[in-house]
Amino acid sequence: MAFRTDIFWKSACGRCPDCGAPIRAMGDQTGRFARLWDTPTHCAGCGMTLRRKEGFFLGAIVWNYGLTAFGVLPLVLVAYRLGWIGGDWAVRLAVGAIFVVPPLIHAFAWRLWIGTYYGFLPDQLPSGGRRLDD
Repeated sequence: MAFRTDIFWKSACGRCPDCGAPIRAMGDQTGRFARLWDTPTHCAGCGMTLRRKEGFFLGAIVWNYGLTAFGVLPLVLVAYRLGWIGGDWAVRLAVGAIFVVPPLIHAFAWRLWIGTYYGFLPDQLPSGGRRLDD
C-alpha cells in the first residue's frame, strides 16, 4: 500500500485527515496558549475521533522526541561548534530546550502522528468504513 501524502499534509496543516475541516476553529473557547499543546478529541466537521484509545499517543511522543532531538538540539551543537556560544551556554540552552520545546510542539507532533498513521492506513478513516467512535 502506498503512502498517501495528501492525507499527511492535510493533517500536518491542522486539518482533519478525513474531511479536511480545521482541527482548531478560530472561534474555539480555549485560549491561544492552550492550543499549543491541546488537540480536540473529535473533528468538528465530521465527528472523527482524533484522540483514539490507550497507546495511540505514543506515535506523537516519537514525533515530538524526533523533532526535539534531531531538529532543535543540533542547532545548539552547530552554534557551539561555530563559536557563537560557549560550552556552558550550550549546555544551558540544550537543557532549556528539552524542557521548553516538547510542550510547545506537542499539538504539531500530534498532527504529524495522525497524518502518518492515516497516510499509511487510509482505509482506517471513517470515509473508508471505520467507525467514528474507535
